[in-house]
Amino acid sequence: MSDLEEESPMPAKRPRLDNEGEVQDQADSADTDGDGDALRASKELELGERLRNVMQCVVCLELPHPDESFQCAWGHILCEDCATRLMALAATTRRSAICPHCRTPISWAEITQNLVVGQMLWELPIECPDCEERMDYKSRENHMKNECRKRVVQCQFRSLGCTWERCHEDEAEHKDKCKYLNMSSDQILSALQAVDEREQFDTRSLHLCYKSLRAVRMVFEDLELRWPQTPATNSTEWKFHSSTIYVFENTWAVRSRMSMNTETEDNHCLSYSLKLLTTPHNTLLVKYFVTLPVLFARNKQLNDVLYDLKESEFNAAGDKSDFWQVAVSCPKAIYRLLAMPCIKLRIWMLLH
Repeated sequence: MSDLEEESPMPAKRPRLDNEGEVQDQADSADTDGDGDALRASKELELGERLRNVMQCVVCLELPHPDESFQCAWGHILCEDCATRLMALAATTRRSAICPHCRTPISWAEITQNLVVGQMLWELPIECPDCEERMDYKSRENHMKNECRKRVVQCQFRSLGCTWERCHEDEAEHKDKCKYLNMSSDQILSALQAVDEREQFDTRSLHLCYKSLRAVRMVFEDLELRWPQTPATNSTEWKFHSSTIYVFENTWAVRSRMSMNTETEDNHCLSYSLKLLTTPHNTLLVKYFVTLPVLFARNKQLNDVLYDLKESEFNAAGDKSDFWQVAVSCPKAIYRLLAMPCIKLRIWMLLH
């Protein structure tokens, strides 16, 4: 190695002090004030809280799920549920949805997901809602499912009929007292038979669905529900428009309406009815139900509309069924329907 290389200074990793005594003074000061690791942990915690405040949803003020965070054109963060509610409420008033922070228009075509924000959300420390233990977001699901001492668990003898379901902390105490622990062989056999009967009862809807699929003819049509220009005389109800469909050599109209509850926003309901517009050659016994077309649904919507088979008889032009409420999995499902750029439903019709 040359003399030049030996004399070139190494890059400084921190500002140099005037003398070594100052270095020792700082070390003593750190020991006096407390542990350096604790100080760094405190600063990291403070930084995490500041980042939480920056990346929380501007509506509910909660951290969104990393895969469900969106931003308006000016970068304000919205969780998917709040964005859905804003668009749904705007649709019911026939207005454009806007960001509550900057008033810029928002729609599914205008809000975007920020990759950097999503990655940071995965790394941010959060608290378990049950035991309040802190962890990063990516560890939360496994913690709540397998590690949280407050998670809800079932008895290990649930297959025999034990219905105990409580906090994991109480599981050990229940094991010693569970009446299924010391059952005789005859009692176990009787319990298994009871469980089998319950399972058969629970699967009746599946058997009915299978039986329906064996219909003589089965077709489906996709419907586009169009908002009316003005509400009906009763401002709490909207009647949608949709095109007629041609099924079983006849023309049909699918009437649909949205009933709005003025007392609470979580009790809106969507209902539909079938109307025969032409005269059939024979009496038509039709079973039908509605679903969401997968191509037009967001991931959260795939299980929103539940299977609910209806049956009606049609003899002449003008015959119509009752209005049936669309069965949904939760109140938020209605908001996700209303927030769609265009409400889409698929009606399945089975001729017996």
